Amino acid sequence: MSAGWRFTLPMWTGTRLVPWLRLLARHKFRVSPSRIHRAIGITAAALGNEVLAGIQWAVWGRGLRAARIEHDPIVILGHWRSGTTLLHELLACDPAFVAPTTVQCGVPSHFVLSEQFARERLGFLLPKRRPMDNMTMGFDRPQEDELALCNLGLPSPWWTVAFPNDPPPDPAYETLDGLAPLDRDRWIATWLGFLRAIQFEHHGRLVLKNPLHTYRVPLIRGVFPEADFIHIVRDPREMVPSCLHFWRRIAEDHGLQRPLAADLEDRVFASLVRMDRRLHETWETIPERRRQRIRYEDLVADPIGVLRGVYDHFGWPVAEVAQGRWQARLNEQPEYRRNQLPVDERLGRRIDADLADVLTRSGYDAAPRHPR
Repeated sequence: MSAGWRFTLPMWTGTRLVPWLRLLARHKFRVSPSRIHRAIGITAAALGNEVLAGIQWAVWGRGLRAARIEHDPIVILGHWRSGTTLLHELLACDPAFVAPTTVQCGVPSHFVLSEQFARERLGFLLPKRRPMDNMTMGFDRPQEDELALCNLGLPSPWWTVAFPNDPPPDPAYETLDGLAPLDRDRWIATWLGFLRAIQFEHHGRLVLKNPLHTYRVPLIRGVFPEADFIHIVRDPREMVPSCLHFWRRIAEDHGLQRPLAADLEDRVFASLVRMDRRLHETWETIPERRRQRIRYEDLVADPIGVLRGVYDHFGWPVAEVAQGRWQARLNEQPEYRRNQLPVDERLGRRIDADLADVLTRSGYDAAPRHPR
């Protein structure tokens, strides 16, 4: 029994029952023996989720149907481990904004009913720090909405975490371009339903962080033409080893298979190239006043200065309370240090060769550091 299982609540604990059973069947129930207890626990929780979702709809269904999204959202774009979480947490400090939280994304079908109880009574189920980077965790911390979409039953490439040894699932759900109209409409309706449920209880402009949204700029702009986009980039020479560490750890803690990581490096490189090309094709379609690109290194070096620059660019008012909360959040973990993950010569040569375009478009020196 792994230590990861003992101390980590699986991210799929809030899933709906029927989509969960379909997912297991789709993967032919290829659950590793050491993960069977995890699959059984998630299945039992899924039964409870159906009951709680029914109660929530019976009590608040009319209000949830009538809820409206107050303003087109702010959308943070960027690859995994590029600094999207840090930026999301800082923006969410502003009382004018509201971000989906871990409990809302974890149990999206009934959080209106259950989030207060989870925050007050169940916080012990989460580790105090994220195991992959030591950032603070909690049910009330900002979370990416792709988790909510998975737990609401939508197909998603994110399900690769559950079955890390199988081919990546649902590639069409990266960009959503090639979906049948009914499937695309279902995805949009589910996403909007989740966002409306947040606004039913919490007022403010939504701030969304989801690396997969980096592929979806055209769709998001079609739904929210006045959305603002912030793209955060990070030097791939630091991001690649961080990604490899991240995917290994998250698959260990949340997967239903003992991860072999046989082709993990290839997947990480392919996703970096694919996401960079996609955003290169779509970035200029966003009006300049509604897009900004920042660097992770700058955000870490001068977070308040970078945030002020973001606010100035978009014309958002900077409230005094927001500045105080930014500083308070930064002071929460003064001992936090970025993971120092080595890049051996072989991996360095591959970054130089395969990610030269990514380095250039992100504004980093693409000159090879590991000549052959």
